[in-house]
Amino acid sequence: MALKAGRQKPEVHPVASLHDIFRPRRLKSARALLETPGLELTYNGRGALLRACQEIALSGRRKILMPAFHCPSGVTPALFAGLEPVFYRIRRDLSIDHADLNTKADQETGGVLVIHFFGMKVDLAPLQGLRERGIRLIEDWSHSFLQGSPPALVEIEGDYGIFSFWKLIPSSVGGGLWRRAPAMVPGAQAPLPPLDERIVLLKRMLEESLARSDHSWAWMVFQKLERLRLAMKPRRTEAQTGAANGMRGEDHYPFDARLAACTMPPLARQIIECADLAAIARLRRANYGRYAEQLSECPELTCLFPVLPETACPWVFPLLLPRRDDIDHHWLDSGVALHTFGLHLHSALFSSGDARTISDAVFLSRHVLCLSVHQNITRQDIDRSLAVIAHSLDIP
Repeated sequence: MALKAGRQKPEVHPVASLHDIFRPRRLKSARALLETPGLELTYNGRGALLRACQEIALSGRRKILMPAFHCPSGVTPALFAGLEPVFYRIRRDLSIDHADLNTKADQETGGVLVIHFFGMKVDLAPLQGLRERGIRLIEDWSHSFLQGSPPALVEIEGDYGIFSFWKLIPSSVGGGLWRRAPAMVPGAQAPLPPLDERIVLLKRMLEESLARSDHSWAWMVFQKLERLRLAMKPRRTEAQTGAANGMRGEDHYPFDARLAACTMPPLARQIIECADLAAIARLRRANYGRYAEQLSECPELTCLFPVLPETACPWVFPLLLPRRDDIDHHWLDSGVALHTFGLHLHSALFSSGDARTISDAVFLSRHVLCLSVHQNITRQDIDRSLAVIAHSLDIP
C-alpha cells in the first residue's frame, strides 16, 4: 500500500509555517507559559536536566535513581554532572516497580528521576518516603508539558520539572527547567547559542517550511543551493558518521555541553509564543482518540494507554508491536508517520543494572512504537495509516 505519486508523506513531527518564522503573531497564553515563575528557559531538555543534576551533586550525595527504560540523552547529563546513575525497573506496561526503586535508594542517593512517559502522568505518592529522606524528585515532562483545559504548563509536585517544548510545538529546539526553590548557586544569565547554531536552526526550519508550502519555486531554488553546498563539503568516513557497528546507546544522542549551557534561541521562543496551545491540545487529543478507537481492541498489538486521561496532551500514540523491526519500515514507506522511543539504551544500564531490570528495558526498547498524533496530522492521514496497519497485520 505505497503512497500514490505526488502525495507527500505526513511529517513525523509538526512543522512551523513560514508565517510563524517571518510574520509572527504571538499569543498571550503561550507567552505567559514561558514566563511561569520558577521556569528557566534552556537550549534543550538535556540542558535543563544537567542544571538539576548539578544542583543535586552539590548536596554531596553522588547517586541518582533513573528509569531503566529511557532515552540516553536523559542519562548523559547526570554523568556529566558527576552523579552515578542507579537504574530502577520499569515494567513492560511502563509502570514503576516501586519496590525495586525503594530497595535501590540508600544514604548516597541525592535524587530520583521519574519520566511521565508520552505525557501520561505518573502517581508520585509512593515516592513521598524518599522525599522525606531528603532525596530530590525530578519530574521529566519532556514528552509533553501541557495539562488541563484550557491547557497550561503542568503543575510540578517534585523539586524540579524538565520540559522539551519542541515535542509539541515546531520550535526544533527549546527546553525549560522549573525549580521549586531558587537555584542553589545563582549565576550569570545563560548565554545565547553561538551564531552558527542559530543560523543552522533557521536553515532547518526554513527548509521544512518550504517543503510544506505552496512556494514550489522557492523550494526548488533552496534544494539546488543545498545540493551545491553538500557537493563542496568533504565526504565523511564511516567512522565519522557513526555508521560503524558497536555504537553505544549514548553515541546516537551526542551531548554538547556548550549548547546545554545556553538559553533558548530567540527563534525557538518566537515559534513557541505563536503556538495556539488550546488548538494543539484539542487536535492531538482527537488524533489520539481516533487511533485508540480503532486499535485498542486489536490483538496483534498492545496499546500502552488505550484510554487518554482527560487532562493529558499526548506526544504520540504509543504501542507495543511484536516484530516491530520487521514492520515499521514498511509502514513508514507506506506513509505512516511514526518513530521509536528508547530504541537505544545507555551503556551504563548494561554495566551496572541487574538482570531483571535490563530484561524489561530491552523488551520495551525492542517493541515500543510511536504513532504521530501531532496537530499537522489530519484525520485522512490517520485513516490512511490505519488502512496500512490493518493490511499489514491482516486485520479484517
